[in-house]
Amino acid sequence: MTETADRAADQSLRADLQDVYGRYEDLRSGVDELQRSIATMQVSAASEDGAVRATVDSDGRLVDLRLDQGACREWSTETLARVIVETVQQASAGKVHQIEHLVNNHRPAEGT
Repeated sequence: MTETADRAADQSLRADLQDVYGRYEDLRSGVDELQRSIATMQVSAASEDGAVRATVDSDGRLVDLRLDQGACREWSTETLARVIVETVQQASAGKVHQIEHLVNNHRPAEGT
């Protein structure tokens, strides 16, 4: 009877181990996907009037800047510079929110 109990315990332990390993693989796969998503992320923001559009990457580096020609002709250089800086800051803030969203969506459910 002890041998039967030992076999049952071994099978139960193997099943538990396979379950834990399966959850580990799922978690690892999710982390890999999260890293890929963050690495390729680009976030854009536009000024209120749409005259300035800035795009930043996952490190917050400016990767694209679009300026409306009318704004370049009509605005002072100080105004244009201020709007560009504000728009880049908005894009960077959007990047932080998007990363938070991605991380929250990749978290395993509690108790798993």
